[in-house]
Amino acid sequence: MENNQRNPTWGERLDNFIGFFSPAAALARKAARFRLRLSQEYDAAAPWRNSANWIPADGRAEEINRRSRSFLRNKARYLERNSEIVNSVLNAYLRNVVGKGFNLQVKTDNAEWNSLLESVWREWCKPKNCDVTGQYSLTEVLTMIVRRKLVDGGILLVKTYDKDAKIPFQVQLREVDDIDAFGQLKSPQGNLIVDGIEVNKHGKHLSYYLKQYDWQSLVQVESERISADRVYYLFEKIRPSQVREITRFARTIDKINDLDEFFQAVIFAQKITAAVAIFITSDDYSSSGVIGRSGSVAGSGSGKGTDVGTRIDPGSIKKLNPGEKVESLVPSGQTSELNNFNLSMMRQISSGQGLSYEQVTRDVSQVNYSSARQNLLEDWKVFSTEQQFLIEHFLDDVFEQVIKSAILSGFIPAENLPRDFWKNPGVYLKHQFVGQSMPWIDPYKEALANQILLASYQMTLHEYCAKTGRDYEEVIEQILKENEALGNLTLGQKGDNAVNGSAKGNKNSNNSAAAGNSASKSSNA
Repeated sequence: MENNQRNPTWGERLDNFIGFFSPAAALARKAARFRLRLSQEYDAAAPWRNSANWIPADGRAEEINRRSRSFLRNKARYLERNSEIVNSVLNAYLRNVVGKGFNLQVKTDNAEWNSLLESVWREWCKPKNCDVTGQYSLTEVLTMIVRRKLVDGGILLVKTYDKDAKIPFQVQLREVDDIDAFGQLKSPQGNLIVDGIEVNKHGKHLSYYLKQYDWQSLVQVESERISADRVYYLFEKIRPSQVREITRFARTIDKINDLDEFFQAVIFAQKITAAVAIFITSDDYSSSGVIGRSGSVAGSGSGKGTDVGTRIDPGSIKKLNPGEKVESLVPSGQTSELNNFNLSMMRQISSGQGLSYEQVTRDVSQVNYSSARQNLLEDWKVFSTEQQFLIEHFLDDVFEQVIKSAILSGFIPAENLPRDFWKNPGVYLKHQFVGQSMPWIDPYKEALANQILLASYQMTLHEYCAKTGRDYEEVIEQILKENEALGNLTLGQKGDNAVNGSAKGNKNSNNSAAAGNSASKSSNA
């Protein structure tokens, strides 16, 4: 075979076999195959290339995901419990997407009404008020949402009402496992049920069939149909035909497991090296008194043989039988390859989750200020997208439900309610959620850049406060209070006064010195 000549494909081999019996038929097949090659629009789609055996399965999203959803979710949960790499990815999302939580800013023209709604919201966000179990604050609920959305692929929150609570509206957290995927295929209304979710002909979610359990025996007793308007089903939808979730780690599960196994192998090799493990070999098996290697060998204490499982303790001296010798086992190779392999795999895993290597590993030894800031900007595009998802799909509607529930229960007094609230609720519920802000890499450079942007009107104070996660009106109010307390003196004015005072003092001292010199000259004369 000449150099650079590829091996014939199965189709070409079949043509040669047919040509042995019928050259005309083989020639017709080769001619048809040549015309087929000319008709190919993409080289990657050619079936005779090196990827001839690569025939991927395809179909509608739910058809593909259904077969692998549970298995991938089980793998992701296992890695969540046991893998430091998965938890480093989760921690990167949790501390940047949620962090200390989201700040609510009500944006109506009535300042008193704004303050009232913000105080009601802060009260509801406390533990025992927002969660039906009374265990979580809103920040902890948001943390749970982000974690389960990454590992499980999604999470459900059911709207509930407790008449005995301060604010009756609460949420109940449910796992995606609670969706009953095994049951009837059509609802009583005739709609299709896809993996426990009732949808119409356009794929819109109409209701969810959720499992109900007996908490004493932990056995499923029945399924409950819950209308979709009572459920927040938060998952990442990447195809129009997708109905249910798929874990975000599906793309990187194998690489994470391979890297974990490689680390375990390296750790084991280092343990062997540290223990100076040895093997006792022998060319003479006659001393054991048996034929072959299946017989039991007496321990070293008997003097008749040495047990291959004998532990070599530090400082111990063992006598070997005649014909036996000691050989050491020193593993090599893994440690020298660890750094490069770990770096390459972690970069692939991080990019598969949409993050940089430095964000996941917290390793900044290979970056400078420019590259670190560029990576941080790209990472924050991912985090801000997740924040916007929480705001649009969860927080906005929850805020409206909380305020309406507080009004109906009397938590917000009727005399404080605008007269036309129920006619125009949107006017009195204008608001904005501000999430965790992007951290600084170099405070001096960041502050100087913001100062230039504010001074040149390329950025307003409102935009700056939103970027740093603060309320614009509260910042203005605080600045006015501080200026009033300081007698309307700013730092710049203080500095100017100090400079002017120093200059005036120097001028006076110079004048005094000049006067003294003149007096001295007069006395000498």
